Formats: sequence, C-alpha cells, structure tokens
Amino acid sequence: MSRMERLETVFVDEIPEVLDDGILYVSHTCKVALHNCACGCGEEVSTPLVRTEYSLTMEGDNASIWPSVGNHDFACASHYLIRKGRIVWAGQMNRAAIEKSRQQDRELKRPYVPVTSAHRPSIVVRSLRWVRHWLWTTYRWLFG
Repeated sequence: MSRMERLETVFVDEIPEVLDDGILYVSHTCKVALHNCACGCGEEVSTPLVRTEYSLTMEGDNASIWPSVGNHDFACASHYLIRKGRIVWAGQMNRAAIEKSRQQDRELKRPYVPVTSAHRPSIVVRSLRWVRHWLWTTYRWLFG
C-alpha cells in the first residue's frame, strides 16, 4: 500500500483482529486508537488515549491526535500528525532528538509530588512545567 493522506475514524467497542489501511479505530472502552502506519508499511500503530500519552479530539467525523505519531522503532521510521483526519507528515528525527523526547516524556510522566515549604521545586521541575505550557499553547495556536 502507498502512503496515506487521510484516516477515516471508526468507533469500536472491541479491537478488530486485522486493521484495514486508512482507518483509525477508536475504542473508548480500551482507551486506545489504532491504525496501520500511514506510510503504508503495514505496521500496526497503537496510540493509548490516556492523559500521559495521547489525546483525541473530534471535529465532526474527523479525528485529531496529539502529540505526533513517531514510529521511530519501525523500519519506516515515519513521523506524522493526525489532524482532522488528515495525515500531516513531519520530518524524521535523529537518534539524539528521539532520546531527548523520550526523556522529556519520562519526566512528564513522573508522579506529582506536592510542594511543601521544606521542599522547593528544582529548576528542572519548573522548566518541565514551562515546556508543558509551551507545548499546550503551541498546539492550540497551530491547530486550535
């Protein structure tokens, strides 16, 4: 199959055994969205729909998923956004950028520790809060 430019959104209760190309299967029960890689390589892509992973928004019948889908461990190494049902291709990331992004993800997923007067947030925690705010603002500006 060749590179896809669109994904049709289909809501399901149970995940199908075989995924069809060009379909984004969304299961609120399983809290996941699945599709075959948009490059056409046939790899199955799973995007967990939980607060610390991916978010899904609907505009009419068209889905948007944030953040981008980075299939860095697949042979194709494809990287794209799903925006209003369309595939928006992004540039491939080098290994250093991938590792940096993964480290930031790990930091953002760490459990929240309430701040007490005896414990002040480090510069890293304050920086991560700023990054999270910047990402949210940028997403709203680009895709809002």
